[in-house]
Amino acid sequence: MQQSPSPRPHRPSSATPNSLAGFNDTDFLGKVLPASGQWHPVPDVSDRAFWNAVDSSTREAILRRAEEFRAREWPVLTARGWRDFVETGNRTRYEDRYFARRRRTVASALAACLTDDPGWHDDVLDGVWLMLEETTWCVPAHDFSAREQGPRLPDPDRPFLDLFAAETGALLAWTLHVLGARLDERSPLVGRRIVEEVRRRILVPQRTDDTWSWFGRSGPVNNWNPWINSNVLTCSLLLDKDRDDLVTTVSRVLEGLDVFVSGYPDDGGCDEGQMYWWRAGASLSECLEQLYDATGGALDGYAVPKVHEIARYPHRVHIADDWYVNVGDGPARTEAADTVEPHVLYRFGRRVGDDEAAAHARYMRGDGAVTLPRLSLGRSLFALADRDWSEAAPSPAPLVAQAWWPQTQLLTARETGGRAEGLFVSVKGGHNGESHNHNDVGTVLVAVDGHPALVDAGVAQYTRQHFGPRRYEIWTMRSDYHNVPNVDGHEQLPGSEFRARDVTADLGPERIDVRLDLAGAYPKDAGLVHWWRRVRFERGEPAHVRWHDEWELDHEPNSITLHLITSAEPALGGETEGSGSTGTIRVPTPGRALRIAYDASAFPSPVVERIDLDDRRLSGVWGPALWRIALSPDRPGRRGEWTLDLRAEPGA
Repeated sequence: MQQSPSPRPHRPSSATPNSLAGFNDTDFLGKVLPASGQWHPVPDVSDRAFWNAVDSSTREAILRRAEEFRAREWPVLTARGWRDFVETGNRTRYEDRYFARRRRTVASALAACLTDDPGWHDDVLDGVWLMLEETTWCVPAHDFSAREQGPRLPDPDRPFLDLFAAETGALLAWTLHVLGARLDERSPLVGRRIVEEVRRRILVPQRTDDTWSWFGRSGPVNNWNPWINSNVLTCSLLLDKDRDDLVTTVSRVLEGLDVFVSGYPDDGGCDEGQMYWWRAGASLSECLEQLYDATGGALDGYAVPKVHEIARYPHRVHIADDWYVNVGDGPARTEAADTVEPHVLYRFGRRVGDDEAAAHARYMRGDGAVTLPRLSLGRSLFALADRDWSEAAPSPAPLVAQAWWPQTQLLTARETGGRAEGLFVSVKGGHNGESHNHNDVGTVLVAVDGHPALVDAGVAQYTRQHFGPRRYEIWTMRSDYHNVPNVDGHEQLPGSEFRARDVTADLGPERIDVRLDLAGAYPKDAGLVHWWRRVRFERGEPAHVRWHDEWELDHEPNSITLHLITSAEPALGGETEGSGSTGTIRVPTPGRALRIAYDASAFPSPVVERIDLDDRRLSGVWGPALWRIALSPDRPGRRGEWTLDLRAEPGA
């Protein structure tokens, strides 16, 4: 059983390369990479002492999940299902079946290792054979070669190396690694086919094709780069027989990863959102771990500056429970079914010596199993093989008091560090050309006692439209459905040129003060000279947020509207104080409520709109509905301002 790495200071020595490119020397790689068949990072099925020692709660959870899958018929993938995406844009009808095959195979492989029962070995064989017989391991939405001449079917002679082709290759490689002897007992052909199909569909394309957009030679990259590279590394380290092939693969992986890390902001912020971090930063750490482990520590990419900051992102955008600050397509609530494997973060935190990152990972696991079957067999195997992770005591969430990412331009702050109770606020600057972008420059999120009240909706189930020219017709992508203004009917526009300007942040123990100009996120036709947004978070008694907008236009506007998106139906009210009157918006949460107060003369007629959520991804986060509030002055001027006061108050 492996031990997790001991914490160590993040102090790369002067002899350590300051980038991954510094390790990319074929002579060096030829000396430090293992010989074929010599990398054994996890125990195989024959190590009964290891598999019989897996704790009972983890064993029961894995076997229960595997039995649930085995009770169903294996899903069938059809040509009609493939064409469904091309013809209708729907992704889920084909992908639900595609992923169900792989989830069942992962669960059955873990059950087979735990029990060494022939019935589970046979089930693994069925899953493996079904995948080997698939014409493509790519999903329809990603196989662009299949659409070059209209709605074609995939060509087996033109394998497309996407995220899930790479995932499938790694799944088969891990299955052969831990269950190869049992598959050989059924037919030696199975192992030979795995090696050949992975070579043909994954390894040869990675070594010979320079045109993959995710590789990094043609422009910026996102989570596809480390996600695919982590799986390609697995395939090569476990299956490649020729040393030159292994060296070539690792060299190209390092080239691609260097592009990814070099393009990452120095602050470690993930502009794709916290859920995508699990396939961006987390997949990077998997690459680094495999390279470190396979070379006996000679290739230590963890020592590269910036890597430590990447590990710190998840716990610093954590609100409470399974709620997180969400930007772009990242949802506000953890989707634990497939993507999130807390052990990956735990190991990452230990490698870079960050106790808070490791503690957050242990918090995420809770009282549950060491791992559960998800889409990645490798992630589960590494979790099971890590004795330190298996024996780690439960930990509270770090719940950091505040964090600021100066390049990403993201703030998170809570009323009291270490406590979910109280106000939590986030402010986002950035630009509208970020990966998985929403037009959301300047948006403000607020939670009360760990539950979001002023929110970002996130993203629905993906369709073709999400990655096409009509992306910003989808309501969740538009700035009118984020907590930012609309000026004379003009929303923010997509593109990196539409960005926040003159962003400053002052973080102190008693007060947080963020100021940014949103004017640059809007088209010139909007006529914005400045739109200063200042968010001041006072931790006094009572804690409150003072949100002040001040604008200057080049014309007298017909309309200005501030939109606010809330997680629950807001109650509008008002009260008179002296010669003025105050309007109030009360957003209930499971405990207390968020009270938003404003000058009623500034917004005389607020409008509340219910947004019904008929999408399973959105409703899985928020329930049946969200609400949008429109606040509009009757006579907006060329110059003007308004102020909102936000604080928690007792619930109903």
